[in-house]
Amino acid sequence: MNEEVKAMRADKKVISDEVSKEEVRRCVRCVMPENYPKVTFDAQGVCNFCRYFESTWGPWVASTKEQARSEAKLRHIFESAKRKRKPYDALVGISGGKDSSYMLYLCHKVYGLKVLAFTRDNGFMSDGSKARIERLVKTLGVQHLYCREPLAEELAGVFMRKTGNFCGPCELLSFNTHAVVAREYDIPLIIVGSSSRTEAPAPKYLNPWDPWYFKNVLKGEHYRERLRCSFFSSNYLISEAVAHVLGRRRIVVLPEYIDWDEAKIFELFEQEFGFVFGQEHSDCWASDIARYLYRKKCNGVDPLVAKYSLLIRSGKMSRADATEKLSKIENNLPPPNLDRFLNTTGMTLQEFDAASERSPTTYLTGLPLLFNALRRKVRRQVA
Repeated sequence: MNEEVKAMRADKKVISDEVSKEEVRRCVRCVMPENYPKVTFDAQGVCNFCRYFESTWGPWVASTKEQARSEAKLRHIFESAKRKRKPYDALVGISGGKDSSYMLYLCHKVYGLKVLAFTRDNGFMSDGSKARIERLVKTLGVQHLYCREPLAEELAGVFMRKTGNFCGPCELLSFNTHAVVAREYDIPLIIVGSSSRTEAPAPKYLNPWDPWYFKNVLKGEHYRERLRCSFFSSNYLISEAVAHVLGRRRIVVLPEYIDWDEAKIFELFEQEFGFVFGQEHSDCWASDIARYLYRKKCNGVDPLVAKYSLLIRSGKMSRADATEKLSKIENNLPPPNLDRFLNTTGMTLQEFDAASERSPTTYLTGLPLLFNALRRKVRRQVA
């Protein structure tokens, strides 16, 4: 390991230990702390994230009739796709993580869809995720496409240097590649698993990815011709919106229609496939770096705090269990794969440390601001 990284880790460990000893006020329902961006507490000590979840998802979580109604709607969507008699009913992107693996399992084995599985490799896929994908598609017997975008790693370095966040190109790449494959094979459904009811990402302003923000960041860079020959060449966000309006294709956020119990998902894949998914976002070897950057921009609050809080609201975890798990988090920063990340992006430790202080907000002007506002509305999130 780089000696500078070792020294940095030791310094950060001392600081994080000092912070962890301080008492922080938390929501009385979940575990959101008072120092998380844009959190507020009402007179009862309940945070605005809990109140928003209660008004948005509360009726669904509390009512088995509502859940049955939403699954019936999902089955209707699937049957409509089947009646089109296309070569494939649905495109399911799989990364080797728990959510995408479960989506493929459900669509193929439970709902009987003709599925085309698709993987886009941005250069940050973990070896474990690749092995799980290979075994899963072989066991289920589904067709599988694999795509590699050479620009992804290089752009991750550009975005890290300028915005302090390297995930934007990957997010846009994921959307665009799905759009391209769905159009190429004339597939009526694109199945995704990123729901605000089951996933607690960082605040939207810390992880923008729309095409307009993408262009803002790359303005003045030397990528015009190479982008024209890549998956970043077109604004598929607009074309897919048109396809949806015209009834040609639909994006289905699967967890918004059915129960999504992580404990049961883990048990299912361990019993049927011998999979152990590991930590959150184990499909990306750079996830610990992203987690470090979000923690730095969220006043030291670990992303798992938001994740556990969401599980509490959904009735999938008790507040006591969440508190116990949080007490065991070791903030021995920077993350284990930092050396590999520096080599991949061509950055020095000094460049990375300086970039980690930057924010995407500089490039969130005009259309990116509007898109982020719409994105929060569509995903039904408070921040």
